[in-house]
Amino acid sequence: MHRSLVVLFGMGLSTLPLAGCSSRGDGGSGADGASVNVARETPPIHVEQTEVMLKNGQPAIEQLYREALAQCSKGPTPVKPLEGDVVEKLGRTFFDVWYEGERMAVKADKWDFTEAARGPGCEFVPTHEARLTITEPGAMITIDLVKHTGTRQPSQGVVRQALAPTAPGDDKLRAAVAAQLARQGQGDLMSKDLGQANEAGQPCARVEGVSGEMCIWSGGRQWGFDPGPANDGDRMDAPIDSILLRSTPTNGTGHQWSTQRMTVGEAFDADVFAVPSGLSLSQVEE
Repeated sequence: MHRSLVVLFGMGLSTLPLAGCSSRGDGGSGADGASVNVARETPPIHVEQTEVMLKNGQPAIEQLYREALAQCSKGPTPVKPLEGDVVEKLGRTFFDVWYEGERMAVKADKWDFTEAARGPGCEFVPTHEARLTITEPGAMITIDLVKHTGTRQPSQGVVRQALAPTAPGDDKLRAAVAAQLARQGQGDLMSKDLGQANEAGQPCARVEGVSGEMCIWSGGRQWGFDPGPANDGDRMDAPIDSILLRSTPTNGTGHQWSTQRMTVGEAFDADVFAVPSGLSLSQVEE
């Protein structure tokens, strides 16, 4: 079943005829019956994005810092604030994601702050997490770029299957699911398709769900990228089969995603898939 039909499972929908539905098409099977990995044909794709947690329309962590700084500044004790460029990063996670064939790499930088407990006064200290995840045939490598450590574990690489065209019965199935959710008093759990849009120069499918509105890249179905509802929560990785270009949380509270740049078919430096030197990698067995 296509992910745009239902955003939640296990909600008492077992009486509906869902078993025969799949977003993967039969065209993704080879002569021997094995699924074809369409990810192998994926051209170079690079996405630059930012995620921030909002509260009442404002970046929550940045606002928390500003309130703490204002409170500290009222007293007679010394105050050591954060640098201005750090304040602008607070509560944000900055992403670079690269896809090419059966490989992908995700670099994420996340910023927060803490208050140092050293003597009188207020000393604010930035905290920074940085992670690089490389997935390729044979291994998935996860690297802590701050501690210079990482793990390597077996992986088959990036695998995606072709998506089937929207079936004529999807609208009827959507209506049946919506009707049952409404009878259960959970009609607001049904995602709503809002049509096509454009974000960062790329086509995307607009969907309205419980957490708000999102726009998911719709230009990569032939490589297995699903334009259905995507994960818009706090994370430091990226889905293999979906690219969320934008999300706007309901009532200004929740996770906001924005895309600064996305390129498709433009070559990038292959070093993005290289493990930085000087790291201590431990092996994780399956």
